[in-house]
Amino acid sequence: MKKIKFIDLYAGLGGFHQALEQLGHKCVWASEYNLNLRELYKKNFPGTPIEGDIFKVGLNEIPNHDLICGGFPCQPFSRAGKMLGFEDLKKGNHFFKILEILDSKRKKSPKYILLENVETILKHNKGETFKVIENELEKRGYEVDKKILSPHEFNIPHHRRRVFIVGARKDLGGLSHFKFPSLKNKNETTINSILDSNQKPLVGENLFLTKETQEVYDLWSNFIERFPSNKPLPSFPIWSHEWGANYPFEQKTPSSLSIKELKKYKGTYGEDIIGNNKNEMIGSFIPRYSQKNTSKFPSWKINYIRKNREFYRENKDFIDDFMKNNPQLKAFEFSYQKLEWSCQGATRTFKDKIIQFRPSGLRVKLDNWAPALTTVRTQNVFIPKIGRKLALHEIAKLQSMNLAHLPDIYDGKFVPNGGYKAFGNAVNVDVVKLVAKNLINEF
Repeated sequence: MKKIKFIDLYAGLGGFHQALEQLGHKCVWASEYNLNLRELYKKNFPGTPIEGDIFKVGLNEIPNHDLICGGFPCQPFSRAGKMLGFEDLKKGNHFFKILEILDSKRKKSPKYILLENVETILKHNKGETFKVIENELEKRGYEVDKKILSPHEFNIPHHRRRVFIVGARKDLGGLSHFKFPSLKNKNETTINSILDSNQKPLVGENLFLTKETQEVYDLWSNFIERFPSNKPLPSFPIWSHEWGANYPFEQKTPSSLSIKELKKYKGTYGEDIIGNNKNEMIGSFIPRYSQKNTSKFPSWKINYIRKNREFYRENKDFIDDFMKNNPQLKAFEFSYQKLEWSCQGATRTFKDKIIQFRPSGLRVKLDNWAPALTTVRTQNVFIPKIGRKLALHEIAKLQSMNLAHLPDIYDGKFVPNGGYKAFGNAVNVDVVKLVAKNLINEF
């Protein structure tokens, strides 16, 4: 294969760089806004010029290239962000900067385009956002295709669905030669492939449960193991706040009631709703998810509350006894009072599962693959069978980072200054490599 030149936009940890370099191609320029990541990139890829804020770079400073690649900022299109899309003036207009780069090279436009983003970009603004992306690239002479891919579909134990957008110049044959990589058998994917019991934690890594999270783990583990074996565990999230509650949630909501009406009902854990101030009564005795000032809850919330109350009624004797013996549940942080058992049909134990401490509750899943790394909750995946959370070097493996190639990825300054967040922002090297190998038609 002929070596081609590429530029690496929004470079982060250099996932695109690693993938394309492993295929024999050369990075001639890169950009990364974050200073720490930019300095790390310089150390790991010393031969590549890298700049900071791409909006402050002159277009004539960017060298000619055959491929433009990058994971342009996803927050404007992500559920974790405000979903402002192109209206996000700080991050949503980065795609138009990519178009400016393409336009500036019109006499020698890149042959290929390879971009990555969150899957919700396809549905953002009822699909209009992606239509803009597709139309703008096609107007510039590119044939465009896209597909949602996840590492776990290629036996990498990381469930991280991302849309890959590819483009090739029509005057050079377009995508007639291109196919997205074939998926592998997901049943062969296992978290064991990235675990390393011999690797010592880095300085600054805290991989063990706190006293609080250990109590949360022990309580819910005990709940699952003791739950009657002849009864099914729920597939919906368990909201323990509904155990004993009877406040209205279907035709009315707590906020739509008067103080006198509220006092007729029971709130969280069946406690009497008392007080003389409506806001205080709701804030003290109504679960947080039911406190919103509205006359009607969304259907999904109504459904979850209904199912949790049915679950309590059907298992009242067991749950009441459990609560009597585990009063500390009521003192847990709100999110830790919820449990998601995503292991229907599996053994009722935490010991061979993956545990994730999430804002939505404690999630328990099979040990086939880790949940998606994100910028806000990357280092919260606990593996009971090794008695700790995933270490940074294992998180790197979830993104298929070549540790030998990046000797400074774990330098002492980097770990406490956003190491986990950076991996949550990174692109998976092996998935990029599979897509790029099929895209680049240079023999």
